[in-house]
Amino acid sequence: MFDIIVIGGGPIGLNAALEFSNDKQILIIEAEDFLGGQITRLYPEKEIVDIDGIPSIIAKDYISDLVKKCEQNPNITINSNEKVTAIKSNGTIQIETTKSTYQAKYVIIAVGLGSSSPRPMGLENEDKCHNILYSLKDLSTLKDKDVLVLGGGDSALDWTKEISKISEYVTIIHRRREFRGNFETIKDIRNVIVKTPYIPIKINMSNSLLESLVIRNVETNNEEILCVDYVFVNYGNIPLVNTFGLETINNGIVVNGHYQTSLKNVFAIGDVARYENKKFRIQPGLNEIKILKEIIK
Repeated sequence: MFDIIVIGGGPIGLNAALEFSNDKQILIIEAEDFLGGQITRLYPEKEIVDIDGIPSIIAKDYISDLVKKCEQNPNITINSNEKVTAIKSNGTIQIETTKSTYQAKYVIIAVGLGSSSPRPMGLENEDKCHNILYSLKDLSTLKDKDVLVLGGGDSALDWTKEISKISEYVTIIHRRREFRGNFETIKDIRNVIVKTPYIPIKINMSNSLLESLVIRNVETNNEEILCVDYVFVNYGNIPLVNTFGLETINNGIVVNGHYQTSLKNVFAIGDVARYENKKFRIQPGLNEIKILKEIIK
């Protein structure tokens, strides 16, 4: 029996395992064959600037450091490529997976947004264009290229900032005048062009490449044709979250003020947890771990 089973090997799951490992035996169960969650899959080159005590770090380096610490910790066991299929409680908690069954005193669910697929523009021939991106493994791919970034959240703004460091011109397009994310991220960057309120309406392509994107102003209906090397779509992801039969809302797991789910001694933290004024970034998840440590003794 383990003291704590952590379901999910993303940044919050890894940090939770480390935080509790001083005096407890921890098992991390990760459905994918890699650790790091969405950061590893989609944003390895992204700069992270919102973690207390770390002014700035590249996402893949942050994950690499966490993984190394977990792998070297004798109190932490990591099972990758193993999917949890059920959580049951009969005094102790039983975790059933695609490979085995485990028991634990406590369970911490930190699956983030779960598995997901990127949300597309929804335009004809979009899936045929090799230069339409939804994630970026290597930032240098866009060096000295003309790039359109689509989206209005922090991810789109953060990527626009990063791309502006290696590209002469970056254009960010959003369907509203106001951005959901923090516009201060790109406010004073000279080589960033902001186009609002616009939506993409048509792809002009040749030889499996997008040559230009037609956009329309949603207020005036005026159209523009933008010739670019790459389009980087940041419309978020369509989540496929496994909530293990627990009480849910908005594709997440409902928790109380102590991050307790509807099942005793089963907790949820990070992006999968749902409570009033929930913020979906790494630092709030780290704050949840600190509070949880006062509850699980």
